[in-house]
Amino acid sequence: MSEENTLERTVPRSCNMSKATAPIRITHVIDGHVHPSFCKTQCGDLLAVYNIEGGGGKELLLCRSTDGGFNWTAPEPIAAICNCSIYPGSLTVLADGRILLNWACYRDPQGTLWREPQFSLSDDEGRTWSTPHSYPIANRSNSACIRHALIEWSANEWLCPFYDRTVLYNTATDTLTPFGDGRNHGMVPIVRTAEGTLISGAPQTEAPVPVGQPGNMVDGLRSTDDGNTWTALGVFPHFGVAGYDLTLLTNGWVVLTYIVYGVGVDGEFSYEMVISRDDGRTWDFECPIEIYNPGRRIGGRGWPRTIQIDDETLATLFYDLSPEQAEGPGLYVIRTHLP
Repeated sequence: MSEENTLERTVPRSCNMSKATAPIRITHVIDGHVHPSFCKTQCGDLLAVYNIEGGGGKELLLCRSTDGGFNWTAPEPIAAICNCSIYPGSLTVLADGRILLNWACYRDPQGTLWREPQFSLSDDEGRTWSTPHSYPIANRSNSACIRHALIEWSANEWLCPFYDRTVLYNTATDTLTPFGDGRNHGMVPIVRTAEGTLISGAPQTEAPVPVGQPGNMVDGLRSTDDGNTWTALGVFPHFGVAGYDLTLLTNGWVVLTYIVYGVGVDGEFSYEMVISRDDGRTWDFECPIEIYNPGRRIGGRGWPRTIQIDDETLATLFYDLSPEQAEGPGLYVIRTHLP
């Protein structure tokens, strides 16, 4: 049987379901593009970075947990970012332990809106950050932004899934070059497994910018030759506005975190995850793990982000703007035990 025919929406022989804990409230948020980022530092701290009020927030705030997500520090602004109307981005822990923070600044100098993607690095577990640096994008676009962790492709290169281009950034030469076969995956997660396989959350063969009518649907892509050719997975669920998250586990498994949307009703209603135990060939959609289901519509676009805490536990960060909550809109984390 060819590998292409093994990419099926099936698998495990039995469902050993794992239950998530109750949501742990981190802090209050207000509205808009809260869009949190999440990472576990080399020393084991959990960092959550977010906008308290999106649509061009003036600062990114950081909360820290030193006990696996049970307790969190009060939010503090990342002081290095200034003179910027912010669209949030992502956090990536590099091989040497530095933490890479991405975001974009809204610019409108002559009435034409565009976004300037920037990054900053921390070498002390996210306590201080370097002076922001702009990616060298010449053809400016309102779609030049990143919402997912990058891949540290080599010692001097990062694989960057911008919304409007998928490129390699060379940190030594400060240049951008096309990646793989040159296609645009869109603002989706891309991960490289321990076997060197690339898995992309791309819902279409090539992402239209801005978003257009769905076409050439692939529902996930997989490459075993550094992105030069791709095979359609054909299994990932509806992408929606906030998309997916892909998480690599230390045992080689890959976790897909996704949003369950209403049928005939706009909105997010729950978050689930499924696991691939065979390097992204098959996914256990017969046994999804429900992370969060409040029994109502989830307010906003929660952008759930999942990281691994230890061999048995995952943590998913998200926000919920529903006014029905006792303490109002908030940023939350949920711990989930692996099956």
